[in-house]
Amino acid sequence: MLIVESQSMDVHRNLAIEEYLMDRVQDRGPILFLWRSECAVVMGKNQNPWRECRLDRMAADGVPLARRVSGGGTVYHDAGNLNYCVITGREEYCECDAYHMVFKALEPCGIKAEKTGLSNLSVDGLKFSGNAFAFRKGRALHHGTLLLKADMQRLGRYLGPMLSGIETHAIASVPAPVANLGLEIEATQSALRAGFMDVYGPGEAERWNESDLDAGELEALGARHLEDSWLYGATPRFSVKTDAEVLEIAKGTVLGGRYSGKAFKDVAFSFVC
Repeated sequence: MLIVESQSMDVHRNLAIEEYLMDRVQDRGPILFLWRSECAVVMGKNQNPWRECRLDRMAADGVPLARRVSGGGTVYHDAGNLNYCVITGREEYCECDAYHMVFKALEPCGIKAEKTGLSNLSVDGLKFSGNAFAFRKGRALHHGTLLLKADMQRLGRYLGPMLSGIETHAIASVPAPVANLGLEIEATQSALRAGFMDVYGPGEAERWNESDLDAGELEALGARHLEDSWLYGATPRFSVKTDAEVLEIAKGTVLGGRYSGKAFKDVAFSFVC
């Protein structure tokens, strides 16, 4: 077993570490990765950012956009949000194990959580954790958020559609009322480590930090997470109505009309209905 905790608050770097651990660390048994980031919005692999978040407000406030390798919906991150990631072999993976790890971590705090919807964790009907999954090369990645002391005002400011009139088959987020658990970060990290050992043990867990990872490979992965081709170009094909025409956008580029060949993220949005 392996436990890795990030010292970085960079959302793109931490998503790169998740990929690194999934693809390149396959001889340590189950892996638990814990991390946080500064304020950011993270969408699922197959989502449309213009439908999921208010990119104009994010740009004005200097809030980065990220796209992860798993499915699921768009979530808000800040320093009051703790993220956990469990990686196992595909054959050994059981979705319920990761939830059980979180439940065991929260029980000593007097919090009785339950799974709601497809992959949310809630208390008294309020969501505090969204979970998503990725499977490749015989590996399974299960990760989730834990709202502990997140800024709910900023969450509401950035999440939600920026443009109307979008037609797409991209996966849509399912809004749910949310709440903070009010727990301290370090205590929750400790509880998750104990829950991981209990659910995925027996055995001793090796402890790593970023210095134990190959810096060159990690930098390359991190650079990919910053590329427009990933953040915007990976958006499934869609169309959007304007005041004069319907634009078709594929791989982040407008296919025809007055903005033909232009990256859609660079189109002035004041004309959009």
